[in-house]
Amino acid sequence: MKRLLCLLAVWGLILGLAGCKNTKPVQKTVFAMDTVMDLQIWGADAEAAAERIASLLTDLDRTWSAAKEESLIGQLNRGKDIALTEEQSQLLTRVQQLSEHTSGAFDPQMLSVSRAWGFYEKEYRIPTEEEISLALSDPKWDLGAALKGYAGDRAVALLENSNVDCAILNLGGNIQTYGQKADKTPWQIGIQNPGGSDYVGILSVVGTCAVVTSGDYQRYFEKDGIRYHHIMDPETGCPADSGLASVTVICRNGLTADALSTALFVMGLEKGTELWRQSNDFEAVFITTEGEIYATAGAALSGCEYEVIDR
Repeated sequence: MKRLLCLLAVWGLILGLAGCKNTKPVQKTVFAMDTVMDLQIWGADAEAAAERIASLLTDLDRTWSAAKEESLIGQLNRGKDIALTEEQSQLLTRVQQLSEHTSGAFDPQMLSVSRAWGFYEKEYRIPTEEEISLALSDPKWDLGAALKGYAGDRAVALLENSNVDCAILNLGGNIQTYGQKADKTPWQIGIQNPGGSDYVGILSVVGTCAVVTSGDYQRYFEKDGIRYHHIMDPETGCPADSGLASVTVICRNGLTADALSTALFVMGLEKGTELWRQSNDFEAVFITTEGEIYATAGAALSGCEYEVIDR
């Protein structure tokens, strides 16, 4: 078995950007969905596109933030009868379908559980078994494990209708690429080391693609030497204990990539691998808590040694 033997120094999250048509990109930073988002867009209409994407991100945050009582999803969670637009209805239908596809490992109605552990109010605590049971019996919408991916899809649709050459969007750790670089080389994206600030490998992706990572190092608290992360197992109501430290999903659809990165983390390596073998629309990189790296056969991973998962 190949172990974590990486030869990389510290890399940036997005590596080797040659740009499109060798011009400087329009860059814009947005704070939305409780995270910093960085946009880099090349092309004649880049500035206008960046403004439209920034507006899109803040609008999606305002509409779908489960932390905001006045949001659409906040009202749905309070039982209000709301007329949804076709687009809004399609989003809720799609996340439900993804939940079914992953046998519930991705669950878009885990708000009560996350709140029981204090992750929304950032007042972290270990709930009692009774509190966890009550939370599991109180399903409420929370699209935190899907919204940034959906935002990437919406941004791509906007870019397709703009006069731009290419773009790379860092949506709070969700990487969304659009178009092809002028030198025809792939986009180079680093996978973070779950145990440190460096990067353990480089993914090469071509054209429009979403690269999404879920990991136990992203949001967590520690008590008595134990780390409690934010990725909840819908079966137990506790942080998923699957033997994985992170999962990165590469997919043409951002919403799918976002939901699957969570689902595969919850499933663990064996079940996650089986889901991949039954699918044909994504690739994945798994890093175990022991530091072992596994990558599906179609994942263009370099810079470290890893075990290849074949069909």
